[in-house]
Amino acid sequence: MDLVDNRIVKASFRENPPEERKLFPQSTCLMPISVGQTIHEGAKFEAVIKLINHSFKQCTILVDDSVQRHTLGIMNHATPDELYQVAVREGDAWLKRNEMAYSQLTIPFDIMRWDEWYNSPNYINSHVRVQKEYDSNKLFQQAIHANIDDFLTRFLSRFNQEDIDHERAFRLCLDYLIEECAVMCLWTEKAYDFEVYPSGRNKAMAATWHYLIQPHYPHFLRPVALRFKKYPAQVDQELLSHVMANSQFAETQ
Repeated sequence: MDLVDNRIVKASFRENPPEERKLFPQSTCLMPISVGQTIHEGAKFEAVIKLINHSFKQCTILVDDSVQRHTLGIMNHATPDELYQVAVREGDAWLKRNEMAYSQLTIPFDIMRWDEWYNSPNYINSHVRVQKEYDSNKLFQQAIHANIDDFLTRFLSRFNQEDIDHERAFRLCLDYLIEECAVMCLWTEKAYDFEVYPSGRNKAMAATWHYLIQPHYPHFLRPVALRFKKYPAQVDQELLSHVMANSQFAETQ
């Protein structure tokens, strides 16, 4: 037990107005999982699960695994199939690692993998639609490029700049975002009321919702962002006394 930093992480809603929050108990939500991100691991993920369980009627957890084959290739020159296998294994590991957390859900929930959407018969048409928007809508294109710049600034800072193929990195990020946004457009098929992503939507997905989803489905996939806060845990005094007594005894040995 960590008696110095013994705190509980709690999640709360960050931006949704009261009139939207009133709808949560009768609403379904989609929660995409960015495999490897700290917001979807450990105490933070457990806090998100508890909040969703107390707030929504139903939830789908979507493991965004195979789409990461694109960005995995930025500094890894393995074959596309090898990168795909790595991404899927990471998804498998996430499911196993976080099973205890998402199993605490008592509302109806299901788990989907990225390939279920990517292999949808409607995916190709959705991909073409997003690509056309990218080619014809300057504001949409700017949002995607800004998203890429944000990501690469963070990601590439950890590597030797001489080892980076910036053109390749940009292209792989673009492939990633076009695929991500194409899949996002398919989520309307399930009529999810809200999309829960703790840190908020990235710029590309926000633009996709604004230009391609909201005009047709204004009440689907409304964004839900969260905030996290740590609170002191209530430590059982008898247990605390026992731990401290044992500690003092050990120091005298």
